[in-house]
Amino acid sequence: MKRKVAFFISMVLLFSGFALAYLEAPLDKQNRYLAEPQAVQGGEITDGRDLRRIRWGRHPDFERVVLDIYEGAYDEKGPAVSIPCYFVVEYEYYPFRFIVTLGGIRAINAELGEVPQSSLIRETYSLPYLDDSGFKLALALNRPVEYEVFELHEPGRIVIDLRELQDELQLPPVYSLRTETGLGVEDLGYLQEIMLGLESKNPRVIMAGDGKLFFEESYYSSREEAEARKEEIAPHAEWAVFFIEKRGPATMPE
Repeated sequence: MKRKVAFFISMVLLFSGFALAYLEAPLDKQNRYLAEPQAVQGGEITDGRDLRRIRWGRHPDFERVVLDIYEGAYDEKGPAVSIPCYFVVEYEYYPFRFIVTLGGIRAINAELGEVPQSSLIRETYSLPYLDDSGFKLALALNRPVEYEVFELHEPGRIVIDLRELQDELQLPPVYSLRTETGLGVEDLGYLQEIMLGLESKNPRVIMAGDGKLFFEESYYSSREEAEARKEEIAPHAEWAVFFIEKRGPATMPE
């Protein structure tokens, strides 16, 4: 079991790009909201699970996203589980979004896409995850939020509560070193591995405004810094064209 835990965590780190300090997800709601980029983990290491549904709901002072985890693999659908699968929920800036990585997932019956009822969540979309026993998705946000992540048992659910951040964030623009959209899943995953080998600080995959994915090596505080890094990585991925995009914290990448 320890080897399985270590393997899954290493895969999370590989495809999330960098290690954050992990918080343990509590059982049930605690009304302790976070506002900074952070990673929350919970659930149990298992296999043969189905992400059956992603539900959204509005409460008086927050919005809620619930991930319902069931038994199931491929075309087989089983009952709800008692404890959710192992999960990591990360909150990111530039753009604002949640990244949810799920272990032991062998079927995805949940529907992804736009969330028109929500004022905070723009859409949900899948991300490359080069392991057939896991799944990764993003919740793209319209604005910064404060949030709480917890798990429920009997049945097993993963819950993200979020509400608009009232404090104004003074975040400067950044310079993203990125590719064009349209690369395939294998190419995106391969670039992730290459850049981690080159000690990139935050390699990741993002959805652009055209609904297609692109790869971002990292983002930088100045164009000069991004240009210097572009020259460093160029010999290692000549087949991928990188360019620099200036982007605000809530700007939709083009």
